[in-house]
Amino acid sequence: MIAYSLQLNLDLGNVENNIKKVFDILKSDKIKSESLVLLPEMFSCGFDNERLLDHSRKTPKIYRELQKISHDKKLVIAGTVPERKRNDIYNMGFVIDNGEITGKRPKIKLFTPTDEHKYFKAGKNIHLDITESSAGNLGFMICFELRFPNISYNLRKKDVEIILVPAQWGKERAEHLKILSRARAIETQSYVIVSNTVGKIGDLEYAGNSAIYSPWGDILDIERNEEGIISAEIDLDEVYKIRSKIKMEF
Repeated sequence: MIAYSLQLNLDLGNVENNIKKVFDILKSDKIKSESLVLLPEMFSCGFDNERLLDHSRKTPKIYRELQKISHDKKLVIAGTVPERKRNDIYNMGFVIDNGEITGKRPKIKLFTPTDEHKYFKAGKNIHLDITESSAGNLGFMICFELRFPNISYNLRKKDVEIILVPAQWGKERAEHLKILSRARAIETQSYVIVSNTVGKIGDLEYAGNSAIYSPWGDILDIERNEEGIISAEIDLDEVYKIRSKIKMEF
């Protein structure tokens, strides 16, 4: 199976432009059928926080279009979008597998330096789970959550095989993103796929460095500073070969 990660420069608050960019890539020959595709965190609108309610109203339509693309190309598509539940907005991770929404979980650890906690409702630890999919057992570590090894520990206990990291990670912390992503792959003996934004979005500049890491911690592909698509062959047998070679108790 091929896994893809999209590294994008988003147009802050411009949902139509952002989703057109994403949909065009997903429908193109650049993405092969029967693959796994990870999209960046909040790819539809970025952190356009003052208008999240308006943006969240467009999320159901975005889901439907992603479901259609997923069905037509037999893709597993994951990312995060703003989703409203009752009176709260969540940064919602989702997995769409062959046309069906098979998993969701809200971001638990909000990044207070950029005031995420003022605009989003945090998920709870009870939301930590994996999603069984045609691409393998998937688990989220959404951006800032990458800094919390208790999350990766819990995912590993539940037999995660691929950790998905949709992100909008700041440029000044680029080295942290690379080191932490690789560490999570090594410590959980899982594939780690990072889909980050790049360039300036609003007032903030992002780190790029989207990457795919093997369960041994090898860099299978990386895009440092430009928009682009990265990819790598994923063989879940490698997960279990490495776990058999170095046994760890969780």
